[in-house]
Amino acid sequence: MTTPVVGPESRVRDPRRIDTEADPFAVALRAAIRAKGLSLERIQHKLRARGVAVSIAALSYWQSGRRRPERPDSLTAVSHLEEILDAGPGGLSTLLGPPRPRGKARPRSRAFGPEGWVGEHDYASIAELLASVDTSTDQDLTRLSLRDQVELAMDGSTRRVRSRQVLRAERAGVDRVLLGYDTRLPGDPLPVIGTLRSCRLGRVSADPRNGLMVAELLLDRPLRRGERTAVEYELIHVAPHHPTFDNTHSRRFRHPVREYVLEVRYDSRCRPARCEQFTTGLTGGEPTDVRETPVDTWGYAYAVALDFGPGVVGLRWEWT
Repeated sequence: MTTPVVGPESRVRDPRRIDTEADPFAVALRAAIRAKGLSLERIQHKLRARGVAVSIAALSYWQSGRRRPERPDSLTAVSHLEEILDAGPGGLSTLLGPPRPRGKARPRSRAFGPEGWVGEHDYASIAELLASVDTSTDQDLTRLSLRDQVELAMDGSTRRVRSRQVLRAERAGVDRVLLGYDTRLPGDPLPVIGTLRSCRLGRVSADPRNGLMVAELLLDRPLRRGERTAVEYELIHVAPHHPTFDNTHSRRFRHPVREYVLEVRYDSRCRPARCEQFTTGLTGGEPTDVRETPVDTWGYAYAVALDFGPGVVGLRWEWT
């Protein structure tokens, strides 16, 4: 898979009218570069070593304040710059603020559109569910880390999914995380939301006929800008589980995630003959980046994705 190059972006119609000294992100980036004593070429080399390609022009524009990083891959590059320049977690990204207007007015982000939430389901169904919960803060959370632990039963059906998310608030006041779930086939039974940690259950909206569910996980208190939190939850499939011999599990990412780990544990009495990791786009299509994944002697298989999204990551397997 080739690494996309992050180029200059967020053009401003008249750069001469911008007070670049007043741009806190540009000021902090210049100061961090000076303090570290690195050239832009050296910074570019260090980013490439991490699998992030950024042009020299982009780095120059960012530190001058003429342009700012806004695209998902650019924001990923900023998180790596924080580590390379010892700026501290959020030391640069929290200074970006909202995107600058450029050219004609742009349509509102479609991050909350139904096409980002579901696979091959009826968009009208998920749109109706989303209308019953608060989606206003979902785009203000950066997904730093997410781990799914899937436990399969002896008959090959899904017994339980444990999830842990590490998140960072990009503005003050974020007080909830959204959970979306869709079954492999419409009509499959929906799970029960079980044990919660560092959050409590808010509104839940479900469409059992289409196998869809959306829920709010309410945080203990609103987060400060740049503050990090970790939430955990369980999805429990009460008998009867999913149809016997389910053969896939995947996670949809409408927003980029820095690290995702999917762990599937198979029952010792029901092991797959073959297992592989795959990725697809949010709108489906043929899987890409398919790689064979071994099942270890303890019955575990893993999928790992770094700086991924939007898109879908999953494991699929064939039963003996």
